[in-house]
Amino acid sequence: MSKKRVTLTEKSPKKQEVKVYPRNYTKRGVDYFCWVCRWKKEGKWKSKEFKERDDAETFKRGMDVSFLNQASKQQLVLSTLTKEQTRESEQAFDDLGNTYSMAEAIAFFLKHHRATGYEINLTDGVGYYLDGKERDGVRDTTIKRVRSMLKRFCDYCDNQSVNATTSPQIQSFLSSLTSAEGSPAKRKTFNNYRNEIASFFKWAAKKDLSTNRPWLFHDPLEGIDAHSNKRVAEERPEIATTDPDTVRELFTYLMSYKEGKMVKYFALAYFGGMRPSTDQGEIVKLAVRADELINLTTGVINLPADVTKTKDRRQIHVSDNLMAWMMAYDDLPICPANLKNDYRHIREKFGLQNDETRHSFISYHVALHRSMGETALQAGNSESMIKKHYLRMHTADEGSAFFSIVPDMAAGAAVFSEIEAPTQKFKIV
Repeated sequence: MSKKRVTLTEKSPKKQEVKVYPRNYTKRGVDYFCWVCRWKKEGKWKSKEFKERDDAETFKRGMDVSFLNQASKQQLVLSTLTKEQTRESEQAFDDLGNTYSMAEAIAFFLKHHRATGYEINLTDGVGYYLDGKERDGVRDTTIKRVRSMLKRFCDYCDNQSVNATTSPQIQSFLSSLTSAEGSPAKRKTFNNYRNEIASFFKWAAKKDLSTNRPWLFHDPLEGIDAHSNKRVAEERPEIATTDPDTVRELFTYLMSYKEGKMVKYFALAYFGGMRPSTDQGEIVKLAVRADELINLTTGVINLPADVTKTKDRRQIHVSDNLMAWMMAYDDLPICPANLKNDYRHIREKFGLQNDETRHSFISYHVALHRSMGETALQAGNSESMIKKHYLRMHTADEGSAFFSIVPDMAAGAAVFSEIEAPTQKFKIV
């Protein structure tokens, strides 16, 4: 029995093409002429009519290419690209794979690319930025803080060029921030860094011939939102105040500490409500012009705009007990030598939180005088802030005790005065 040899071959798909032919027809008694393109799709005939032959031939060529593409992995495309450009495009698609589309890659490149003559690294860019702030009269402490924050960001980005900075880099940096203990940074810290970085890039994108700006044409902070005030407040510690007995003990200690050198500083902080920062804070600035701004005869301390943190001038009415402390230690300076170390020592000894002296003044002032408006004027706060945080923290008796603490020079101790602190007849609105 003979054997038959069977050869398997790949069957080529039947060639499809579009046929073009003229057609005359009559419709409603009117003679018409057109060119018809006819082809077969999924077993059914399709057709399309054209008035001009050139239009029909153009359509035919496009359909013929489409049919060839369906039957071949390498597609035929009507394109203006040269062979070299086509090869580069194919290589680009291979390199991108499924990670990014060609459109996304091109958009990213055009967004971050900048001619070499305009490029500048982050450190140099930040230097120009801070120079401008100094010329604008920004406080030294603020510039020092901003410099530290932006330097940390520059180091994280390996001091790359400004225009090369991307949103993912900034997001990664902000997410890497930690506290001194190594735990994730609080939302307020996140916002502070984000806002300073955003301010720098906003400035860098502005046109300025003296610095060859803009240095970039995109906003790298796009999509990186700051935490809301509500979310920040969730991590904020409760406002701390010092109870009157502890304040009395603290001032007794101050009277014996290095011959009373820190008494006036803490008296202005606790009983004057001035912001206590030893780094160009309100008390430090006041001390430089004490003879001009403090008038114990009239019982008034004037704080001009260049002294206050808010840049709004305000006037402090000196309470009777603050007057007693200032007069008892009149011959001593407000800000003595080695102020920062001594201030730190006293805060640590009595466990005082940041701004606890000021918070105490505000809360006891509200308790004693029952006037948010008066307290707001004295402290330089808004009434809404006082109503929200300080309104019912302490009783009137506690307020009276706080503002009755005076020095007993003979005993060398702070005491509660037998004369009650005067109350003013204001109503809470």
